Amino acid sequence: MNILLIRLMGLGDVASILVPAVRIYKQRYANAAITALTYQAGGEIMALHPEVDDVICLDTAQWPDDLLPAVTQFMQLGESIAAKQFDLIVNLDTWFMPCFLARALRDAGIETQGNYLNQSIEAFMKMAIGGDISQGFFDKPGHYMASTFPRMQQWTIPWWDQHPNTGYPDFYLRECCGFSEAVNMQLPCSPDKHLLNEADGRPIVALSMQGRAEYKNYRHSEQLTEQLESSGVYCWSQFDGSVPMQTTLNRLHASQLLVTVPTSTQWLGRLAGCPSLVLSGPMSPTLLDAEFWPPQRTHCQYCYRESHCPENRNFECMETAPETLVDQVLGILQSAS
Repeated sequence: MNILLIRLMGLGDVASILVPAVRIYKQRYANAAITALTYQAGGEIMALHPEVDDVICLDTAQWPDDLLPAVTQFMQLGESIAAKQFDLIVNLDTWFMPCFLARALRDAGIETQGNYLNQSIEAFMKMAIGGDISQGFFDKPGHYMASTFPRMQQWTIPWWDQHPNTGYPDFYLRECCGFSEAVNMQLPCSPDKHLLNEADGRPIVALSMQGRAEYKNYRHSEQLTEQLESSGVYCWSQFDGSVPMQTTLNRLHASQLLVTVPTSTQWLGRLAGCPSLVLSGPMSPTLLDAEFWPPQRTHCQYCYRESHCPENRNFECMETAPETLVDQVLGILQSAS
């Protein structure tokens, strides 16, 4: 049996959703050959998965920003996938283009599970070519997405406002998709010998203090690094994609702790078995499935507003003092020793 699993979202989503989903389907279909369809650096992660037999990885040229060129590219992708004669297609993605692809494959007669476009390709193309679709149609999955998963409708409402008591991967895979299997993200790693030699017996802490969004920037990262190093901690930070993914995971595997803003690095830590102290800012640490987090900084902190601070505080919730973090890091290291 040949199975294709689709997750084209960012690196963190590939790590936290696609990696455990492969294990779930391998448990269900022990003799199946599994192919992962993903995007950019996600392909590096899936190539390290021991239960993935093949990886199809899209680059930016294969996913244009404009709708009609993207549709053309994904129709060609669908034709190449159909030619591989998969027995089962599983779309775990909620973005529009993967749902469009799943619908095209479903309409071609291939057994499809998961999320797909809620109308025929022909009907959608008539609207798209006629200019009858507003940009708002693509903004929320509830506008365009149908699903074979039993409770996926929970994803199409502001589920974060329900304050789920489980982390995002468990909520999506177990609550929305309805999988009963355990969520296991860890990939094979070995401690990086070069990093261990540089640390020379000191505890190792990885730091990832910058992200693309404003609320993902910790403005006191230099002071934090200086204070940790003066306390006898070896710090490293290189999460810019300049080294192979396996090297990054091996370095995390050799580290006792990862201190990070809410970005994909946290989920890389989970792949490597490295616990995280997450400066969650406006995001709930429970939702992020963080092992550790600083004390709540403001009364309005967990508002889930990522694009702007609703109280015009310039994301004061990310302003935890370096001294506070150092004390917490040292306490975590001491309790783990």
